[in-house]
Amino acid sequence: MLTIYFCFPYRGVGGVSLLFLRLAEYLEQSGLAQCHLVDYVDGFMARHIQEPGVRLEVYEDVGSVVPIPSDAIALFQSMTPWSIFPGIQPDPSTRVLFWNCYPFNLIPLFPGLRRQMQNSETFGRLILSTLLRGYCSKIRRLVDLLLVKQSLVFMDGTNLETTERYLGLTITDPIYVPIPIIASTDKRLMSIERDYFRHGLRVVWVGRIVDFKFYTFHRCLIELDRLQPVFGMKIGVTVVGTGEYRQRLSDESAKLSNLQFEFIDYVAPQDLDDFLICNADLLVAMGTSALEGARLGIPTLLLDVAHAPVSADYIFTWLYERKNFSLGDIVCRRHFSRGNNSLGDRLREIINRFPDVSSNTRSYVYRQHELSGIAEKLITALNCSRCTYQDLKDADLLGRGFIYSLFAKVRKKMVSA
Repeated sequence: MLTIYFCFPYRGVGGVSLLFLRLAEYLEQSGLAQCHLVDYVDGFMARHIQEPGVRLEVYEDVGSVVPIPSDAIALFQSMTPWSIFPGIQPDPSTRVLFWNCYPFNLIPLFPGLRRQMQNSETFGRLILSTLLRGYCSKIRRLVDLLLVKQSLVFMDGTNLETTERYLGLTITDPIYVPIPIIASTDKRLMSIERDYFRHGLRVVWVGRIVDFKFYTFHRCLIELDRLQPVFGMKIGVTVVGTGEYRQRLSDESAKLSNLQFEFIDYVAPQDLDDFLICNADLLVAMGTSALEGARLGIPTLLLDVAHAPVSADYIFTWLYERKNFSLGDIVCRRHFSRGNNSLGDRLREIINRFPDVSSNTRSYVYRQHELSGIAEKLITALNCSRCTYQDLKDADLLGRGFIYSLFAKVRKKMVSA
């Protein structure tokens, strides 16, 4: 039986924490692996463990270390190797698997220029070829090593394409391990007795309110506000989530007079199904949050990642229309069409054919993201991985180098000041 260390110390609410926790508990319950969660004592995974067989390995920023034995395999969200948590100490022969769950996981970003590099591929590649040339070369060597050793997997096509474009690579035969979701048998949305739109159109957003999620969501709200008089029905928007852009979203929402807003900080995972079924005719989301509603059959608009304002030409699409397991692309030219009325078309679809859209949404999740199937893909990937922690050391990939070491020292002094 595999022994897996899921390494992601994090106190906030995030998709990777939920992903690792969900898989660890499923694999443990199914007898497929012995699972350890590496987290802060008050981290998200630590606070939400329900399966008694899953072990918690307490991580601390300073002081003790978490050893990972030689017969185990360490699962990391893909990251630049100099960012690997210093309090985690794998044995030299411990195998590792990197899972790319965010498009920029493997892209070195210059401190202070992160957003600009993410917003412009041209600018990003310029910085990578000049200021970060050495780091970019190191990451290319890392990716080459991981691919040879079958130790790198991607959650979707967006993660793959971004890695290829920014690093100037071509990855043949990529391995996909999509984000999993627990299938739902709750069919309340499909009931012929459902009183559709009795309260108008109820739109729900679930997810963190951060920079790369803000701009497409803001565009969605602007378009909903424009369309409300056209459809002549009340449109209420419930925003579930917090983040550094929460206040900005609240300020912008106050300018949209045709929509009614409610802001909720948090809905507990065990209460989310009932909340969505009772409050959502349409879910707007990206990442894992999109799957949470789609698994219930709630029509789900998948939004894309943007780091700057998005124009009215943005195309709105259903989750089930996407390719290569996408849970949110990086916006580019193909996501825009001049003068399109895509959001209006999507609203007409759910108003006129809600059961069909709901059924398509649920079926898509079953086919592409159901937990048991994804767990099998992950186990296969873990068994195939041949990269050890010593391999990373021997390839001289773990050192931070001057730029990131200097930035870390400056940031530490600023925090302690």
